[in-house]
Amino acid sequence: MRVKTGLSVIFLLAIAVGLYWLYPTLLYRVMEWQKSFNLSLSSALHALKAHEQQAGWTLVGISFLYGVFHAVGPGHGKVILSSYLSLENTAIKHAMKISLASALVQGLVAVSLVSVIVVVFTLSRQYFNLTLLWVERMSFALMLLFGLYWVYRAYQAQHKANVPKIQFRHFTPLQKNVQNRPLVTRSSLNISSSHDSCGCGHQHLPSQAELQKPQDWRTSLMLIFSIGIRPCSGAILVLFLAYTLDIYAWGMLSAMAMALGTGITLCLFALLVLGLRQKAVSLSRFYFSTKTNRRLLSIIQFGLGLLLVVMAILLLHSSFLTENVPNTFFKR
Repeated sequence: MRVKTGLSVIFLLAIAVGLYWLYPTLLYRVMEWQKSFNLSLSSALHALKAHEQQAGWTLVGISFLYGVFHAVGPGHGKVILSSYLSLENTAIKHAMKISLASALVQGLVAVSLVSVIVVVFTLSRQYFNLTLLWVERMSFALMLLFGLYWVYRAYQAQHKANVPKIQFRHFTPLQKNVQNRPLVTRSSLNISSSHDSCGCGHQHLPSQAELQKPQDWRTSLMLIFSIGIRPCSGAILVLFLAYTLDIYAWGMLSAMAMALGTGITLCLFALLVLGLRQKAVSLSRFYFSTKTNRRLLSIIQFGLGLLLVVMAILLLHSSFLTENVPNTFFKR
């Protein structure tokens, strides 16, 4: 058992060292790939204007690959997602849903913003940049609320752990020589886990799937919108160019393909985080007691929540400092 645990520790350390040394090189390569994908997107859009049916699906495929590689880079969304998956006991299926939904919300927000502000109301770039700035601020505000929620949960868990529990030292029955039998039996209540046997047409007890369903759906929605409410800059660029070339339908399809590619990368990232979490939990159970593990979890949750609060405040502050600076994609 100790040999297996030692190998697990070495494995985790090797992954951490490898990520530390290889991530800058990988990030540089991803940035180079993004530049080439940007040029390919622009070329495909101009080719689409001349040969719509031939170049349309090429644009969609390039947008999908752009979303896959774009999600590898750093961002506040991956910080929120990794923090959530590291702390919460999340099933793989639920983690995949959150990751994919966050990316798809990003695509829908980008399509909605450009469609309403530019296509429907034909407002200027200045109004669009201002709207985009306030949407980003909403994302940072949700990030702030998410961090405060985690800080509150960590404080609440620590407070419950410190409350003294009532212990019974001595118990005297009121009557002696009473037969040791239950007051209520299953046959007397006629309880059945299925409604087929009683014929009432109702479900008496929750099914196994309902018991495994995540209860805190508000946290999941807050997580999805805090990540996805900020649209992808690449999707906005594609939508603007498509609107300029009068091929906006292909632009919307390409933006959603880009969101799907981002979602696939986020799903792979979520699988990596869940795998590392499982290894860390197994190691902590071997070295520490249950009470110590709960206390450590509360401390980590408090620290990550505080980190999200600080990051959200800094991002909000920087957004107000750069309010008069135009967006790099839409300079006059």
